[in-house]
Amino acid sequence: MEKGKVSGSAVLTLTFPSAKPAKAAYDALLSEADFSHRGGSRVFLSGKSVRVEIKADDPVSLRASLNSYLRLMHIIKDVEENTD
Repeated sequence: MEKGKVSGSAVLTLTFPSAKPAKAAYDALLSEADFSHRGGSRVFLSGKSVRVEIKADDPVSLRASLNSYLRLMHIIKDVEENTD
């Protein structure tokens, strides 16, 4: 890491009542996963849980990625809860 350079990471986990909605959420979030020159993200499916790992080379990039994933996860969770 360069002197004076700030980087960061975050992990978000969303757990569902069963594996079927978790798989649907995984598929939806997977299209957002990418790695760029400023960091990136990966999406993992494990049973009833979806985990997003975000790495960023600067705080602005980390905040933007977190906001994007949190907004998408909120929408996914609302849809899942309202379609039972």
